[in-house]
Amino acid sequence: MAEQMFDDPGLQRYLSAKDVVILAVLTAGGGPLATPMWFVHDEEHLAMVSVDGLAKVRYLERDPRVSVVAEGGERGAINGVVLTGQVRFVDGDERLLWGRRFFDKYAPDIERLWDGPGIPDNRRVFVLRPRVASAFGL
Repeated sequence: MAEQMFDDPGLQRYLSAKDVVILAVLTAGGGPLATPMWFVHDEEHLAMVSVDGLAKVRYLERDPRVSVVAEGGERGAINGVVLTGQVRFVDGDERLLWGRRFFDKYAPDIERLWDGPGIPDNRRVFVLRPRVASAFGL
């Protein structure tokens, strides 16, 4: 695995072709909890949305350290990206901005899940600015 900058064009293209990443958070006991997540990204950040009160949100409120994996390929030719860092929860205009980006990427499915075009009040938006980005097989 080679470390690279998150804004690397190859890494950005790879993420742009993905709909789901795996988010790993630390549980209260210190073990990992891995969850598939929809996401959106730009050249500096990767954002995810979850229902407020779920275990992963509580764990992130306690410890914001995460690892995110986007992978693909097949036997003998695995490729992917691994990101690590800390997330921060966002509110206000920044929350609305990321919510619109989710709607743009995942419509019409997200409109059905969110019961309309806006981000529901019971959703939390959290953003990762990767401290380390590693890629393999790209």
